[in-house]
Amino acid sequence: MAFLNGRTVLLYIDTTTPITTALNAVDNSDAKLVACLTSNGFDGSTSAISATTKCSGSYGESIDGEKSWTMNAEGQSQSLEVADPRISHNKLFKLWRDGTTFWAFMYDAALKTVRYGLARIDSFSDGAPDNDAQTFSITLTGIGRPGDADDLAEA
Repeated sequence: MAFLNGRTVLLYIDTTTPITTALNAVDNSDAKLVACLTSNGFDGSTSAISATTKCSGSYGESIDGEKSWTMNAEGQSQSLEVADPRISHNKLFKLWRDGTTFWAFMYDAALKTVRYGLARIDSFSDGAPDNDAQTFSITLTGIGRPGDADDLAEA
């Protein structure tokens, strides 16, 4: 058994593939790497619907409710060359400002960990500490069902 190195699981954004494309018809061929991350993650949650009654005894009961998901990322802001295809903190700002919906992906090169789906940036921040690297952080809100490696179409 080998552990998966989190350093290899990166965040990518695809603003080219139409947002009307079915989840299982999306591939990662138009995904652009977000530069230069220090951390990123995926969070999924379910809002439980209480099903507790007087018959439940001492323990609460619930059923599956609505699911939601987010991705988050933090990084160091970089001054990228014009021809650099990576997504910079400035491009992320514009996606947040304009409320753009896009395909977001979190995966490693071997596709052992894949999380993806339609998303928008609902939280964006810039940090400019004294005599230190400028930073950014974002939170992407998922829209609809997320996919994993089994759902991803072949590029």
